Amino acid sequence: MTPPSSPANVGAPRVEEGVEEEVRSTPTKVKAEPGGGGDGAADLINIKVQSQTSAEVFFRIKRNVRLRRLMDMYCGKHSLDPKAVKFLGPDGRHIRGEQTPDEVGLEDGDAIDVWLDQQGGGGGGAPAHGSQIIGA
Repeated sequence: MTPPSSPANVGAPRVEEGVEEEVRSTPTKVKAEPGGGGDGAADLINIKVQSQTSAEVFFRIKRNVRLRRLMDMYCGKHSLDPKAVKFLGPDGRHIRGEQTPDEVGLEDGDAIDVWLDQQGGGGGGAPAHGSQIIGA
């Protein structure tokens, strides 16, 4: 539950279980999932999430937190359906929500690209050019 707006928390970054985000250049913290080990500070990495249509968003996330939390926060902030976008790692590979930064190979300062997932375009309809019509 989000606390009511007050002068003390207006402009403060949004914090969720394991994820914190911010549109500014300051990184966002992501809390670890229950049962995670480590002292915490050494496990945190800064990740930039960028798309063609929105401002960059910075996240601070623990290496053992599932990236679904980061994805859900990003999609919620930008009113996107998580099923309608793809998250791509620095190597261009698709990132799944059940993966962690360690599994994906994300390092401190890496960027994740967000792309609208478009299906189709294979052309089952009219020919692309009149010369392609058989018998013309």
